[in-house]
Amino acid sequence: MSALTLTLAEGVAEIALDDGKVNALSEQMLEALLAAIDQARAADAALLIYGRAGVLSAGYDRRLIAAGGPACDAMRAAGDRLTLALLDYPAPVVIASTGHAMAKAAFMLLLADYRIGAAGAFNIALNEVAIGMTMPDAAMPQARRLAPQWLNRCALQAQVLDPQQALEAGFYDELATGGELLERARVKVRELAALDRKAYRETRLLLNAPLRADVMAALTGVRG
Repeated sequence: MSALTLTLAEGVAEIALDDGKVNALSEQMLEALLAAIDQARAADAALLIYGRAGVLSAGYDRRLIAAGGPACDAMRAAGDRLTLALLDYPAPVVIASTGHAMAKAAFMLLLADYRIGAAGAFNIALNEVAIGMTMPDAAMPQARRLAPQWLNRCALQAQVLDPQQALEAGFYDELATGGELLERARVKVRELAALDRKAYRETRLLLNAPLRADVMAALTGVRG
């Protein structure tokens, strides 16, 4: 069974992540996600991404991070391509965070246009420092999308947030109960899809341009 499904209908692409576990972002999962985003982009569809009940994703595959080496490098490179794919997406991007969202998954939230989190006993965190990992250069500009008063606690102290704190910090725009989450996300993505597409696309690119430049500078080692 595939860990990812793509559904295209009425101008909206829905990507559902479900590996039956914690939706770890292995290289395989990331490549499947990138391919699905490419298909959605080719269809000029508004994009909705969500996870299985209880978890959006636990982030990068921890086993590969612990092992290091080429497989870990390939996973991280695919993750960087995902960052750019979300920044460059030419239509609305909504993420329904169906539960826990850790590390790379939390960064995905910061790249979406609208984020709805599941209310409940869920953890949201940039936990890199907590697992002995220096925050990557390309990740810090993304973290700065958080509310300033939360940046130190999230990026440096790796504080684990509950959904209400994540709302205050800027990971989420609103919360919804599990039974209402996907319906609310579907309503929102269609609201955004109804806006003038050319104006939305061009304004989205302008809005994301400074962050994209910072990410590319970090990835290429070029500093202004």
